[in-house]
Amino acid sequence: MKKYIFNKNLFKSVVLIALPVALQNLITFGVQFSDTVMIGKLGDIQLAAISQANQPVFLLAMFVFGLAGGGSVLTSQYWGKQNLEAVRTIIGIVVKIIIVSTILLTIIVLIFPEQIMSFYIKTETASDRLIISEAVSYLKIVAFSYLFFALSVGLTTIIRSVEIVKISVVSSSTACVTNIILNWVFIFGHFGVEPMGIRGAALATLIARIIDFIIVSIYLFVIEKKLRFRIHYVISFDLNFFKDYLKYSLPVVGNEVAWSLGITLQAAILGKLSSQILAANSVAMILQQLAIIVTIGVGSASCAIVGKRIGEGKLEEAHSSGIVLMVWSVIIGLAGSVLILLLRKPFVSICNISDEIKQLAESIMIILSVVIIFVSVAATSVTGVLRGAGDTRFAFKIEMISLWLIAIPIGFIAGYIFHAPIVLTYALLKIDEPIKAFICFIRTTKKSTYKSVTRHDF
Repeated sequence: MKKYIFNKNLFKSVVLIALPVALQNLITFGVQFSDTVMIGKLGDIQLAAISQANQPVFLLAMFVFGLAGGGSVLTSQYWGKQNLEAVRTIIGIVVKIIIVSTILLTIIVLIFPEQIMSFYIKTETASDRLIISEAVSYLKIVAFSYLFFALSVGLTTIIRSVEIVKISVVSSSTACVTNIILNWVFIFGHFGVEPMGIRGAALATLIARIIDFIIVSIYLFVIEKKLRFRIHYVISFDLNFFKDYLKYSLPVVGNEVAWSLGITLQAAILGKLSSQILAANSVAMILQQLAIIVTIGVGSASCAIVGKRIGEGKLEEAHSSGIVLMVWSVIIGLAGSVLILLLRKPFVSICNISDEIKQLAESIMIILSVVIIFVSVAATSVTGVLRGAGDTRFAFKIEMISLWLIAIPIGFIAGYIFHAPIVLTYALLKIDEPIKAFICFIRTTKKSTYKSVTRHDF
């Protein structure tokens, strides 16, 4: 058992990738926390509105993670072979798809904002309709940031697979500081600016995401000397690599999209049952983001490390590394659970929300303190070890079965047919996480899981 916990060389490799990613997500947490506090000062309606208005960009983010993650399956292994031309070609494919799909989503959101928000929010009362109105005003501004956001996320995600991670910290920290300052200026009205409320939060987000994209672009196209990615890789087209990309990325994209659609459907289910759960959940999810910061970093590192080992022809080492990483994921999950339990009361107390929503948020956090253990295991396996090992189809199948065939139907039946308490319905909607965790952990221990997916004739 000792060798599965204490592996100094692997630990160093993980830290080099995971630490910058964790720092990036810590910065993002800081912004989300400040947004929650500032928007919370406007009232529960605005807090619920911004929570649901961010559902489209959540879907976009997961789709982009899927596109970049699918590319990482190939780029991490080609990186192990030191085949940089193949790496550049695959990144170019990812960027092309991101541009086309994001422009399409932006157009849809700008044309149908009311209809989109009506899917997530009840329309029965004046309060419900006010939430939709506020959410629409936010969407009409923030939708223009989608392309900048998608390109920044996609590029920084896929270049992690070739061990380029520091730029994401620089770009996100600059953008996040900008976002916090501009939130304060635009939401409440400072330096001669009229108070804009929730629209001010949207404008601050738009400017911050443009800055993030500019920094990433300058670094990748001008400063970075190892990869030497250039714009002609975005314009050019290679049919063979495109076929390879589709083969290994479609299950990853399907996995991310299936998961994100499931999560957004869960939000719709909860939102239709109670508008108060929206505000409570938005607060609780911020604390969850803090608890999984290390998990996200380890997941990114796992994909790069396992994929690189396979690309180097070290299948035994890839297998042993996968097992070690999965054991660590359990330990990290337990630490995240303790963190949520310790911080839930202080965290809720500083949020400007009603006592009823505070109590509801604390109940959700207790559920999350258990779920987070399984989230850590499932995330490290699905987005890390299994993805780096090229075992993308299995992860997609498990996602579809556990979320769409088990968790969502059970939660829907509990809430709408049996009228179960909202907290119990919430817990049942999270039942997919332990199912995924157990099955995927077992999968990572099998040697047959680890295989090369690169071209031998390139």
